[in-house]
Amino acid sequence: MSTETQGTLTNTTVSVAANPSRRGVVVGNNSDTAMTVRFGAAASAAAGLPLPAGDTMWLTPEMTGTGIVSVFCAGTSKAYTIYEW
Repeated sequence: MSTETQGTLTNTTVSVAANPSRRGVVVGNNSDTAMTVRFGAAASAAAGLPLPAGDTMWLTPEMTGTGIVSVFCAGTSKAYTIYEW
């Protein structure tokens, strides 16, 4: 089963729940501002992997684990997409 989460962030974090059957995850930064992505804990400006504006991260469970996937952005109304399967 696959799920997609999308929306906008305004100086905040969004997370998708832990998923023990996760086979992969794609995180898209559809904005003009860099975001931070973190696996297993909440992302912040100081914690996580940078995801440049307009870029996408494709990851396997070996890279992400099965815990939460969290995205943080310090901008206003910045679009993101998280897709997992």
